[in-house]
Amino acid sequence: MRPLLVVMLLAAPALADSRTRELATGYTKELTACKRSAEGVLKVTTGAQQLVEGGAKEYAADLDALHTGLDQVNAYCGELDATLQLIADPNVAYKPLEHQLDDHDNKIRKLRASSKKALETLGPVIGKLVPAINARVGTPEPSTKHTPIKFPSGRSIDAPALPGSWKVSGSSATDTVEYAEGKASSTISVQAIVGTCADQKKAIASWSVDEPRTDGTKDLTWYVGYARDARRVRMACRDGKGGSVVGKIDDPEAAKWPQLEVVLTGMIAAREPK
Repeated sequence: MRPLLVVMLLAAPALADSRTRELATGYTKELTACKRSAEGVLKVTTGAQQLVEGGAKEYAADLDALHTGLDQVNAYCGELDATLQLIADPNVAYKPLEHQLDDHDNKIRKLRASSKKALETLGPVIGKLVPAINARVGTPEPSTKHTPIKFPSGRSIDAPALPGSWKVSGSSATDTVEYAEGKASSTISVQAIVGTCADQKKAIASWSVDEPRTDGTKDLTWYVGYARDARRVRMACRDGKGGSVVGKIDDPEAAKWPQLEVVLTGMIAAREPK
């Protein structure tokens, strides 16, 4: 029996270590999404602060709401970061840290819920403030140049003129377009489905977070994002008369193509049930 006992004793630390590595992977993805949301809210908060300081006192209450919401999101990010610091060593054993990790997880669950609620509450506030902020800084009007895209389904949109290339695919049920620039590429897909956006959101991973709204996304029923395998995924939904339409942008984490949100909303509008 001695050889078997030795094998069991050797395997136990390995299993424990794999547990902490699994936790670290999940919390890292969650922290990436949290920081992205915090950055978005901070950007709008900074713009709102400038509006109020410039004399637009009608936005003072909105600014207070942004500060409160940002504090909640930052608290969530901070707890995730603290937990990751605890298991920063990939070989750290799980068992000695089990109670501490349970305490952290309980805090994360509460902060995750409060952060998500805060972002949902801030959605209309951000949607109202962004045009005013853009107008103040003199954001130029979008370029009139565009690239016409026609899908196999017969639907078509006008995409922004970008330096990369477009590749279209799909069927009567799904419209898909891939945008490539250099070695990086992004995929956007849209599909009309039966059911409501509320039904669809139940299927979204619990660690996804609501994305700050821009002009291009403010008319969506919901707009969420999360990180996955060095990719940034954003999902959107809009309710229609005959069902709902779900779309997804899958970008490299480092990609900076905000114009693709316009492509997403254009594809959703073209696909929306009548």
